[in-house]
Amino acid sequence: MTKQHKAVFFILIYLILIFLPLLVFVIFELPYLRSFWRDFSVLLGFLGLSMAGLQLIPTTRLTFLADIFDMGKVYKMHHLLSVISVAFVLVHPFILLVNNPNILLLFNPFTAPWWTQAGWIGLFSLLLIVITSVYRKELKLDYNVWHAIHTLLTLVIVVFGLIHIFKVHYYSATMPMRIAWIFEIAVWLVMIVITRLLKPLQLKKHPYTVSQIITEVPQVWTLVLKPAGHAGMAFKAGQVAWITVNTSPFTLHRNPFSFSGNALLKDEVRFTIKALGDFTSTLGDLKGGETVYVDGPYGNFSPDDERTKKGLVMLAGGIGIAPVLSILHTLAVQKDRRPLFLFYGSYDEENIIAYQDIEKLKKELNLTVVHVLEKPAKRIPCENGYISQAILERYLPAEKQDLYFFQCGPLPMLKAMQPILKHLGIFKKQIHSEEYEMA
Repeated sequence: MTKQHKAVFFILIYLILIFLPLLVFVIFELPYLRSFWRDFSVLLGFLGLSMAGLQLIPTTRLTFLADIFDMGKVYKMHHLLSVISVAFVLVHPFILLVNNPNILLLFNPFTAPWWTQAGWIGLFSLLLIVITSVYRKELKLDYNVWHAIHTLLTLVIVVFGLIHIFKVHYYSATMPMRIAWIFEIAVWLVMIVITRLLKPLQLKKHPYTVSQIITEVPQVWTLVLKPAGHAGMAFKAGQVAWITVNTSPFTLHRNPFSFSGNALLKDEVRFTIKALGDFTSTLGDLKGGETVYVDGPYGNFSPDDERTKKGLVMLAGGIGIAPVLSILHTLAVQKDRRPLFLFYGSYDEENIIAYQDIEKLKKELNLTVVHVLEKPAKRIPCENGYISQAILERYLPAEKQDLYFFQCGPLPMLKAMQPILKHLGIFKKQIHSEEYEMA
């Protein structure tokens, strides 16, 4: 089965799970149907809750899904479906109110029956998840704090949402609908067990220790890890992993980072990490010997992809150079001679990560490097400003449409590159984007 066929099969199963309550409503004989709008609002509530619960699937980071789908797109779809689920659940009581104003009595949390209050608690929690996710940075929520809140609210939504559905006891009183919801719950529980029990147990058997901490530039370090008591990890250049430093693998707090080392070295993994205000700011304090758990690898990009064989263009900004370093080091060991182009955006000379490393790689590969600096001091050859269409056209060959483009960096940079690559005639199938903001 090809990757495309697997993708279609999974999407079909995912849609069936989302619409399972609706399918039961249509296929099986249920109690006497009420007014259209009342039943329509109930179905929206059913769909909203099933969709919300099934968001556990993309957040579980199942390996087979990571091999099929691009992780960045998976998380984008996760965010989109979460918003849609909130919309469905919000419309549910609104339609009920418009259809029957007497239902306004159920809006009073002090007098409404407890099964209605359970529904309001689930809805409020769902709203909080969306608000804290969309506005995490504006609210200045630490990533780990946000992750803990997200996990707790997910549990509240599932529990109180199901209490509301089963205690209303109308359509949920029928055996087909009960079976459907029990099946949905089983899927959710499996995802939770995988995430919170099975995966941590697996990680505990394969710990790593900090071998070296290399300061690249101020507030940027390369973490060199060695496997402790096992053979190490096979990964591909350009992939990512979630890591936990010096704590239990059962912790809720893991952070995603790209591998930055040679993918052919099985007894060593490297991550180049920038201090961003969370636990990353403490990496410079590590002394070596600390325990690290690595959950990965994830991501379906690889320089072995046939589409990259005619040439690979790498567009990097800031810490987005990390996966590019892994790609270049791996290709250098393989003595690869394909045309390679690196356009690397930095603030100034002092903030170019791994500058000497890149200079050395230029001699080992068929590599053209273009540094693009916002504040150049003219101490090195560079372009001024930001990566632009004019800069790309200046250095890329005329047959640039045959090249494959890999880009990684801040979201503003990736958004700015979209129209530029389109104007250059680069199709989406020739572009792979790694976004450094997973949540």
